[in-house]
Amino acid sequence: MPIDSLLPNIMKKFSITKKQMDLFNFIKDYIDKNNMAPSYEEMKQGTGCLTKCTIFTKINQLQERGWITKLPGKNRSIIII
Repeated sequence: MPIDSLLPNIMKKFSITKKQMDLFNFIKDYIDKNNMAPSYEEMKQGTGCLTKCTIFTKINQLQERGWITKLPGKNRSIIII
C-alpha cells in the first residue's frame, strides 16, 4: 500500500495537519543533510510558505504537539523529538 494513502490516517492519529507534516519532514530532511536546523527563511522557501510568520506559527504548533523542541533565543536550534 503506498504511503500517500496512509497519510490521512497518520495525520489524524497524531493530530497533525498536512502543512505541519510537510514542515516537519522538511526540517527532518534538512537536519539529516546539513547537521543543523534550517533557518526560518530556508523553511519558508523549502515549503512554499509565503511568510516567516506562517513558519513561526507552524513551529509553535509542532512544539505544542511534542514533535519538535527548540532552545529559546537560539537560531537554528530545532531538535526533532
